[in-house]
Amino acid sequence: MNSNILIVAAAGIGILAGAGGTYLVMPEPEPVVRAPTDAEIAALIAANPSLIPEPPAPVLEIPTEEEALAAYRKAYARNPLRTGRGEADVTLALGECDENASGPGVSCVAAIKRNPNAAPLDRIIGFAKSASGEWVATNY
Repeated sequence: MNSNILIVAAAGIGILAGAGGTYLVMPEPEPVVRAPTDAEIAALIAANPSLIPEPPAPVLEIPTEEEALAAYRKAYARNPLRTGRGEADVTLALGECDENASGPGVSCVAAIKRNPNAAPLDRIIGFAKSASGEWVATNY
């Protein structure tokens, strides 16, 4: 046999034996996982305050359509210039509501119909809760 073939075969066997021996002798690495301590969390937050989550936005409390209609009718009946105009047939449909910029409560877009055959009048009406928990129309 050629001496070169013997050298290559011996080298190959040596490499395989070395690799196999290293594989058998070396232990498997075990991952080290642990929870961060309170001090580490405090240090991370002090380094980057944006890690603190934003508090949830306050939930906007709006009246139901029935509550809004009752508040509107009550406010409308109290106005001496508008009494006696048949407000029993009034219907009100609420649209978008947002926080009232000029006072307490909310401002809502409302479609008001004075009678079933009338075209709806779109108005912005303010609503606020009274101390008793009842909705009150603030600007109508």
